[in-house]
Amino acid sequence: MLTSNFLFCTFCLVAGGGTSAGFVAFITLLGVFEKLSEKYKALNKRTTLEILIILGVTWGNSVNLFGIPIPLGYWGYAFFNLIGGIFTGCLAGALAETLAIFPILSRRFSIRDWLPYILVAVAFGKAIGSLAQFFYLP
Repeated sequence: MLTSNFLFCTFCLVAGGGTSAGFVAFITLLGVFEKLSEKYKALNKRTTLEILIILGVTWGNSVNLFGIPIPLGYWGYAFFNLIGGIFTGCLAGALAETLAIFPILSRRFSIRDWLPYILVAVAFGKAIGSLAQFFYLP
């Protein structure tokens, strides 16, 4: 029993870390770091911006994972939501700019024939993950 619980916890931590790394890689691929550093004329401080975003993702995952209460008050939550909205806007803008690339890549790498299979695999993975979360997690 102890071994299975340990393996389950290890799997969950690795999966969460992989998801976080995938998210950071996704926003890096979209060019959010470059666009923010250009917008604020801080090209020489891009590494600092990347470190701060990665620390923010790590902190947010830790708060969510361990259920740490954050006593912010009314204005603290308003500020937190404002910052989250700004980040979501930056992410949406960067994603809108990169959507024009996908048709070119699908033709260039000739994945159009495999696209239905990829979509079915993603749908099955999402369904299995949702069922596992529904039945196995309290």
